[in-house]
Amino acid sequence: MAAFVVDVSKSRPRAAPTKKGQLTRARIMVAARDVIAERGYFGATVAEIAERSSLSLGAIYRYFENKDTLFLEILEELVEDLYTAVDGSWIKGDRLASLRESSRRYLTTYYENRHLIAGLLEMSAAVPECAQLWWNLRQKTFRRKEKYLRRHLPTIPLNPDYAAVALATMVEQIAYHWYVETERHGGEAPTIDEAADTVGLIWYRSIYANKIECP
Repeated sequence: MAAFVVDVSKSRPRAAPTKKGQLTRARIMVAARDVIAERGYFGATVAEIAERSSLSLGAIYRYFENKDTLFLEILEELVEDLYTAVDGSWIKGDRLASLRESSRRYLTTYYENRHLIAGLLEMSAAVPECAQLWWNLRQKTFRRKEKYLRRHLPTIPLNPDYAAVALATMVEQIAYHWYVETERHGGEAPTIDEAADTVGLIWYRSIYANKIECP
């Protein structure tokens, strides 16, 4: 059976070839990010996006077919930001510091976009294309972690495929719990540095358990 693949290009907005058109489209995107972050997917409306961007409804629809195509474009940008957040975080000769730094960068990006992420996750329950984009991000992340683990787990009895999914999913769920759910319920989450210390050390102990000296 062929795998189900969504062609998100069909959902992308209409072209804005002129400089003015590009600026207008960017203004709509900024307003839409704010609206979905504040209202959630189901509470967000094109009318409020138009008001926030000081444009007419007709102007919005010249660039985006509906709110789903607009939010899918925002999600594509967010997915790229989350995936590339850890680029360049490796510190030669210091594995623990490297894992902590990559954790810090990912958690910082997640925290800064936490309300937007909550709204887009809400959208994923109703829009298959949105759920597919989140799935694609997770699969790319799993593959990157799996390659890393294969390099560093040659003698440890862990399946790199399973370990990559377990560790990467742990980080995503920790971020959601601390920076979306805990805030939503009035709790107190750890700082980014505290969270990075915790996540980085868990990664380190999981990967290099047979080489660890307690700090």
